[in-house]
Amino acid sequence: MREGNKILITGSTHGIGKAAAEKFLRAGWEVYGCGSNRDDKRGPKMEMDYPLFHFQYADISVEEEVRTLFDWCSEVNAAFNNAGTGCAPAPAHRMDSGAARRILEVNLLGTALCMKYECARMLQKGGVIVNNSSVAAFRADTGADPVYAAAKAGILRLAAEAAVRPEYRGRIRFFTVIPGWIETRMTAVDDKSEWEKKLPGGRAGTPQEVAELVYRVITEQDCFDSGQEFHVNGGGILV
Repeated sequence: MREGNKILITGSTHGIGKAAAEKFLRAGWEVYGCGSNRDDKRGPKMEMDYPLFHFQYADISVEEEVRTLFDWCSEVNAAFNNAGTGCAPAPAHRMDSGAARRILEVNLLGTALCMKYECARMLQKGGVIVNNSSVAAFRADTGADPVYAAAKAGILRLAAEAAVRPEYRGRIRFFTVIPGWIETRMTAVDDKSEWEKKLPGGRAGTPQEVAELVYRVITEQDCFDSGQEFHVNGGGILV
């Protein structure tokens, strides 16, 4: 990938998504971002702050809104499918079916829908797609909600299965990043000190560190590679 290309980043107004958008913008990329909360005005503000940033509201769990989103940003040749949602963890017998459905619709179905339209648009000129999973996809003791963990595990397979499809061979590359305990609004309710006692890295990660990894995967990863999973969890996968 060359500097100055165009990338779509879902969930681009806070946390990891915002850090990724700012990283690519600083590198001269044109960035298309989206978010689903119409009461959140951070997207329009980022448009004012960054001339190369473009924003549109879209709920990625709704195919019509995803279709409209890609009609708007049809020329992107890279994508970071970052948008996701979670809920307070609960044991299986106390599962809130409404919250569980929303998690699956946004995190898993939403990522799959974005890939559907990204792949369709990248078939001719090629591109790179990176999905955002979680260390909760691997470990059962992270404190994450079980349905959230299951959705993030499903995201791993979306990239892996796409990477081996003959239709995309030599055209589109697929990767997954796997953050651990990252300081975002989603983890703000967690006990940071307890996590930091466990982590071999000695501290929680930052959205900027995940963004740096996403940038390297998209711009520097050898064009021979596809389907890999990249951990950024301070050794959280080990404990």
